[in-house]
Amino acid sequence: MSKQPVWVRLVLPLLLLFGLACGPCSLLAGDNQPTPPRPIAVSTESAGQLESRIQQNLTGEPGQQFILQMTDAEVTSLVATKLAEYDESPVTEPQIWFTRGKIYGTGKLVNVLPVATQFYMVATARVEDGKVVVSIEETSAGSVPIPDALLNTISQSINETVDELQLDVQITALEILEGEMIVKGARN
Repeated sequence: MSKQPVWVRLVLPLLLLFGLACGPCSLLAGDNQPTPPRPIAVSTESAGQLESRIQQNLTGEPGQQFILQMTDAEVTSLVATKLAEYDESPVTEPQIWFTRGKIYGTGKLVNVLPVATQFYMVATARVEDGKVVVSIEETSAGSVPIPDALLNTISQSINETVDELQLDVQITALEILEGEMIVKGARN
């Protein structure tokens, strides 16, 4: 049995929930969606730089400390690059940014609903027991907000995936600043 890519386990539960929450197509316009405070350019160079730094931090010696800084452009570029590798990616035009201690994400859902739909998500992240824990505060597909009960399900799915990605590291601090996120920790 083949293992699903990590992005599939993150995105597919979200898409299912968005699809269930969306009613009439007129509600899919999403006029009140947050927008990045500055333009976020997507580049394969930014994606490669972040991917390289992540690999360096994951392959260190046990006990070795690390500091991983990620900018809006790097995270957006990495996500966009990974999504572009799939023929019928369910998300296009991703934009991810950090501001006021929160993580914001927007994009367009395609190949899921009868029409392409704008979506957004607002999340926070914190360190708990040496791991990063993500909490989705708000999300919407078009103008339709996702109910709180479903937000908890989405958060749980994301946290399970994030937990799998944090093999052999102990996270000690996480800061969400204007335009960047900084993760500090040590290899186990």
